[in-house]
Amino acid sequence: MQKTSKPFTVPKAPEILYRNELYKMIKAMIKDYKSVLGIYRDKQEQVAMDAEGTWLTTDVNKKLDSLGRKWGKNFEIFAKEHSKKFVEKMLRLSNTQIKQVLKDWFADQRLELIGQVVPEQIKQVVNANIAYNVSLIKSIAPQYHDRVLGSVMRSINGGGSLKQLSIEIARYGGMEMRRAKLIAQDQTRKVYNSITMRNCQRLGVQKMKWLHSHAVREARPLHIRKFNGDYSNYPYVNGLDGLVFELDNPPVIQEAKGKQPEVRGYPTQLPFCHCVMVAVLE
Repeated sequence: MQKTSKPFTVPKAPEILYRNELYKMIKAMIKDYKSVLGIYRDKQEQVAMDAEGTWLTTDVNKKLDSLGRKWGKNFEIFAKEHSKKFVEKMLRLSNTQIKQVLKDWFADQRLELIGQVVPEQIKQVVNANIAYNVSLIKSIAPQYHDRVLGSVMRSINGGGSLKQLSIEIARYGGMEMRRAKLIAQDQTRKVYNSITMRNCQRLGVQKMKWLHSHAVREARPLHIRKFNGDYSNYPYVNGLDGLVFELDNPPVIQEAKGKQPEVRGYPTQLPFCHCVMVAVLE
């Protein structure tokens, strides 16, 4: 007889904290870069005296180069410190939820093993997630810097207006804020689920059931469709909702289409996926 657990749900609080901390860093960076506009404004009159605008270009380049080094270092330090704390917090929260969700399945003595000693397999998952998290956060500063530098140089060389430059810099700031939100959401879900699955395997859980979430308006069709139990044409005819899969053999969660590759994985692995999973014990 097949038994299923309660759903494993990704906690929202860490994502909000992660996002807000990134927002704070990005806002401080944007404010710093806007000081370049002051140099641009103060030096504009000199451009008329120098047809090539070398005075302006030199001053702005020095300022931008300094800001690029400063914020590249700031985000690198932040990434290393924050990522380790973030992933370790996900590990603790995952351990707590596993004990709550599976308490009716396993003896308390067995569940107490979760979190007491971190096995090498879980360490590898944790370290891999920390490294990837660091790389994502570190990429924010150079990406923003390159965009601002490009706009400033195009404005100088093309005689662009200060107003237009201000609009472009503000737009780049908005882009980084949206990216920070996606990073926080995506990383929280991926890290949490990857740790949860490996810990469940330690307890002897080998299968999970996929459950579609109605938390998004435009869900992926494959994630909505009900799995009807016919494996003959799986996964291209049958959907994922209700599918029982082995943790070591994840299902196709994105079909190959054009340049879009086929992807195998778990709930929440794809961006904006809110699907959940429940443990299955047979």
